[in-house]
Amino acid sequence: MAESTLRDTDSVAKAASGLTARIAWRNLWRNKRRTWLTAGGIAFATLIVCFGMSAQVGTYGTMIENATRFLEGHLQISHPEYPDDTRLENTITSATELVRVLDAVPNIKVAPRAEAFALMSSDDRSFGGLLVGVDFEREQEIIVLFNGIKEGRLPQNEEEILLGATMARNLGARIGDEVVALGTAKEGGVAAMAQRVVGIYQSGQAEVDRTLMFVELPALQNAFALGDEVHKIVISGQDPQSLETEIAQVRRVVGNAGITRDWGVIMPEVRQAIQVDLIGGLLVFGTILILVSFSVINTFLMIVFERTREFGMLLAIGMRPGLIIRQVIAESFFVWVVGAGIGLSLSLLLVGWLSVSGIPVGDMGEFAETLYVSDRIYPALSMFGLLSAPLVLLVGTQIAGFIATLRIRRIRPVEALRGE
Repeated sequence: MAESTLRDTDSVAKAASGLTARIAWRNLWRNKRRTWLTAGGIAFATLIVCFGMSAQVGTYGTMIENATRFLEGHLQISHPEYPDDTRLENTITSATELVRVLDAVPNIKVAPRAEAFALMSSDDRSFGGLLVGVDFEREQEIIVLFNGIKEGRLPQNEEEILLGATMARNLGARIGDEVVALGTAKEGGVAAMAQRVVGIYQSGQAEVDRTLMFVELPALQNAFALGDEVHKIVISGQDPQSLETEIAQVRRVVGNAGITRDWGVIMPEVRQAIQVDLIGGLLVFGTILILVSFSVINTFLMIVFERTREFGMLLAIGMRPGLIIRQVIAESFFVWVVGAGIGLSLSLLLVGWLSVSGIPVGDMGEFAETLYVSDRIYPALSMFGLLSAPLVLLVGTQIAGFIATLRIRRIRPVEALRGE
């Protein structure tokens, strides 16, 4: 008997809930203009915030990719002391074997580097710079610096060198000229290299063009007595914004042989710029959502005010205030469903289209090409960007409905029925 009574009670409760939802949906369209204006405000705010955040995410991805693809890569392995103390002695040993093992890690590309400060001389001119020994074939899969060859070609043997445009101008060196590099070997002796200039690159960054010179890795290792040692192993992954898997795999392989740093540690200024821009965007988008929420609160206060007589009649015939409150809150939920649904649909269409066609950056196009940066911004969909605005507005509309219903509890049926 008790179980039967409970089942009957549950059935009545479900029927009441369904009836409340149907009545709330019908009440919503008693004033179509007001409903569409309110839902339109929610849809517009959803569209603006979703599109804005998607554009931000796309910009961040492009910014990170451009910064890492230029020279530094997504990850770097180095001696624990090398990032703070770039002495020649702080090397990674058994580099060939380590690179071979890293090549087996999926979804990454690997390039070893050795670096040494040297005095470059040509005729009667001398300038200091950083001599970098690289595997040019591997490096071209990771960085785009070598796409900026102004004259000549990349080195193909240990007697050839690639100079930056500013360094070549300072030395007065041209294609085919010989330059001599002098430095200190690992054991303290003199390191000397006589190289023939076969290429001159222009990166668009004066500091790079003035200081960095590139030779084949074995040439630098032999001249500076490094043996099978390097200073960095540069790694490129699939997505610089999601490197957790690659970092974990690389650290397992490297063990105690060196430290693994991601692009955020290598280039903290890029991460800080993204964080500052993200905070600014959240403040702007948050302000928009709060303003829209206040407009919804105002709308539902007007709804309750206009229907005071109706609510008074319902109370007079015995309806509990809780049912009326549930009905108004259901109306606020349905307004959110209509507005957020329209806003999300438009956002998906707009972002989906622009993620393929891109947004032109206008007059910055030529400057962007100089730095190997795309001349278009490609918005990128993200769950945070798509869900944050609808969820915030859901909370806002429900708060709006709740605030409006506070008046219902103070309604006295007799006074409400007398009112005009």
